[in-house]
This record gives sequence, structure tokens and C-alpha cells, in this order.
Amino acid sequence: MDNKEKAKAYYTAVSNYDESTIKKMVDKNYIQHNPKVASGREAFLSMIPKLKQYGSTIQNIRMLEDNQHIIMHHKWLNATPFGYDTTAAFHIIRFDNNGLIAEHWNVMTEMTPANLSGRSLLNGETEIKDLNKTKINKSKITALFDILTSQSTEKIIAALPQFFQPDFHQHNAALGDGLQNLIQTIREKTLFSQYKKQHAVFGEGNFVLSISEGLFLEKNSALYDLFRLEQGKIVSHWSIYQDIPTKDVANTNTMFNFYKNITTLK
Repeated sequence: MDNKEKAKAYYTAVSNYDESTIKKMVDKNYIQHNPKVASGREAFLSMIPKLKQYGSTIQNIRMLEDNQHIIMHHKWLNATPFGYDTTAAFHIIRFDNNGLIAEHWNVMTEMTPANLSGRSLLNGETEIKDLNKTKINKSKITALFDILTSQSTEKIIAALPQFFQPDFHQHNAALGDGLQNLIQTIREKTLFSQYKKQHAVFGEGNFVLSISEGLFLEKNSALYDLFRLEQGKIVSHWSIYQDIPTKDVANTNTMFNFYKNITTLK
């Protein structure tokens, strides 16, 4: 069973509240980066009865594989334990050399109505292709965030046409399609994130996920941006931005601190 098959078996077990299967798949010293959950397999297993109580289940939309990491773009139904009815979420799991799930990161947000262009937080293309372009597509997104994290507003705007197709599909709930809408948002400085540091880049073929830290609506946030590329330019964008808590955290691992391998940045 490859890591994608294992990841599917894992989230299926979570949706089925199958503690026995989860216990077999997760390392007992599992490192947790969700700030509301303690590290360790037992802390995660203790959540399963509550998920069962509310009938919380996972619908997977996209899955990427990058070395030992699996990136999952999920829809959570009956998500009351997380404070919502339905959520969009990114979950990342890292498999260790024994094939066990050793580490987990995630962000989630409430599902919202379709945006100005009729797109939701989760719909759109799902097919992974252009596997021979994984490296170059990841490099493209790294270059974009080098600009976003270090340049002035006008320099960012001037650089965008080399990264985005003019009519790219925008899945951000508050924005509409196209480069001109994005430029207007950047100039208004209200709904555009202020990126401070890019922590990791994961990708498979035409899909690349960037994980950054910065300000969104003036709050310190973990910023997850997923891009689909064609011929070297972004044609679709999905995002989830979640506040970084500073009080009552259940672990000290932070929402970042990615395992050092070739998918991550220094």
C-alpha cells in the first residue's frame, strides 16, 4: 500500500470512528501541530468519540504526495466539534520510515457561499497531471513568495503578471476571478494577506501548496495557499487562513516547524 492509499485508509478510519485502525496507523509519539490538540496518539484517539457523537465525517477533494508528506484538501461535514456546521480544511500528514503517521498539521475554516465568480472554497479542478513539472512549478511558487514577503506593494503588483494568468480562477470567498480583482485587493490592503515568511512548499505535478506565516485581517495567521498551474502560470487558487493562538495551546510544536527534507524551506 502506497502513502496515498494509506492516507485514504486513515481518513476513512477517522470518518468511521475506527479507533483500532487509527491506532495501527499512527505512531504513539505522533507530533501534533494543531494548537488545540496535545501531541501523542492517545490525545488524537480521545477525539474520536466526540466526532462520532456529532456524526463528523470527511469528504476528500484533493490529495497530493510530496516525498513522505501527504497533503489533503478536505470537506468536513457535521463539524460541530470544530465549531462549524461544515468546513474546508487542509491536513498534512508525514509518514515515517516505518510507514506510520508521525506528524500532522492542519488549518480549517467555515464553508461560505460561492464568491463573486460562483466558486466555492473547494470546487474546481482536481486532476493531478504534469508530474514531470513538479520541481519547476514548486520553484515558481517559491519565487512568487520571495516577492510577496520582501517587496513593496507596487513591486508586488508589477510582478504578478509573470505568475498569474489574467483570468485565473479565484476560490477565495471574498474575491472574484482574474488578475485585476487581485490587484485591486492588494491596493486596498483589506482582504489581502500580508505575508511575512514562507515555511514550506509542497507539490505534485500541476498543484503546489505554499504554507506561510503573516497577517490576515490584522491577526497573526497561518496562511495556506494552493495553486494549480498550466504552462508555468497560476490558473486556479484556493486558500485557508487561520489565526495563530497564543493562549491555551495544547502543544508547543507551533503550526509550522516542518520536518526538514527537500519539500521544505530554510
